[in-house]
This record gives sequence, C-alpha cells and structure tokens, in this order.
Amino acid sequence: MKVNNRYCSFYYRNDPVTQEISYRPNETALMLIDLQNYFVDRPDFGSEQEAHEWEEMYRYIHETVIPNNERLLTFARENEILVVHAVIESSFEDGRERSLSHRRPTFNNIIIAPNTYESKIIEPLTPQKNEVMIKKTAHSAVDSSLVLLLNNLGITDIIATGLVTDQCVSSTVRGLSDHNFRVWVVEDATMAGTFELRDNELTILNNTYCNVVNTEEIVNVLSKDESEREN
Repeated sequence: MKVNNRYCSFYYRNDPVTQEISYRPNETALMLIDLQNYFVDRPDFGSEQEAHEWEEMYRYIHETVIPNNERLLTFARENEILVVHAVIESSFEDGRERSLSHRRPTFNNIIIAPNTYESKIIEPLTPQKNEVMIKKTAHSAVDSSLVLLLNNLGITDIIATGLVTDQCVSSTVRGLSDHNFRVWVVEDATMAGTFELRDNELTILNNTYCNVVNTEEIVNVLSKDESEREN
C-alpha cells in the first residue's frame, strides 16, 4: 500500500497511492538507530581521497540527519510517543560476543566497548527517563525481548531513523516488519555511505517492509492528530 510515489521500485510502479500516513501516538514508537558518537564523529582518514569519499555522508549527518532526529525526538516526547534508542555496544571489552556480520574486515569490523565515549548516544539526542535502550552486537536491533516489550506496550507502528540506512537500519526494519509491526522510515533522518546507497536501500525497503516518508510529513501528521484530539 503506497503513501507516495517516492523510492518506488519496479515491483510497485503501477500501484496507486491508496494509503495515508496515519498512526495513533499511544501505539507508536520512535526508534533511533545507532546515533552514537562512534558513527557520527568524523574519524581521522588515512588519505585525502578517503576523506573526500566519506564527506558526503558526514556532511549530511550533521547538516540534516541530526537536526531532523532532534525535531522528531522533541515531537515524540511532546506527544507521549514511546522512544527507543538502539546502539552497538559489546558486553565484553574485546567484543568476543559479536555476530559474524560484525567480525567482517574493514567497515563492519566493529568493536564498541561498554561505557565508552564511542558507545554513547550523541548529546542532542541523550535519552531521558522512561525511554528504552537497546544494546546490540549485530546489525538488527530486533530480538525476542524487544518484540515482547513492544507487544506488551501495545505498540503497532514504528517510526525508524538512524545510521546507516543500508545496514543496521535496513536489518532492523526488515525484522520489525517480519514481526508484524507497521514501519515508517524517515528518509531525511537516515543516511548511508553515499546518497546512492541510501536511496537504493530505501527503494528496496519501501512498500515491502515499510513506507518511506520524511520528517515534515511525520510532524504534520502528529500536529494534525494533536489538533483533532484537542477538538
């Protein structure tokens, strides 16, 4: 069921837009994925060429992704929407419990030790009381305990944001969809290594595992719902 014609793959090209963006705040959670210092801080690159290749990602994260996540987080808190933060953090300093996907060479060879600067969520998005924290050592944040928690709280819809689109965000979205949650991925609150990678993944995910929307659309729906409740 399409809500727009953006990020529309061949599979859904001829399907009409027949669904509106809609959800009930008390049945919705905002899930921020891996918005932690490890992924947001620009590292010291080995060469100017490598720094140039990654500049697109880091510039967009700081100029667009972080501000949009701040805006969504503020709206979620004001509208009493459950907030879930997911981060990569090992239980052991050497990361020996990591999944195979986090043992692969180069970019995916991730060890983030417990209670370190790298493991902490960036300051503008610091968790508050009664917000859920999920620590993982794999790409997906979805496991039986998270599903049980969301089910016990009556959550049916997940608004998903974070880093990076084609890895942890994608894996988490697919897992949530397979557990019968309706997922909304916020296109301008997520990023991959390049826009090409991000947009390709959003096209793959959209209309099958989620609906891809943007920050303005989510905020407008929240504002509309709040106005209707007041009237």
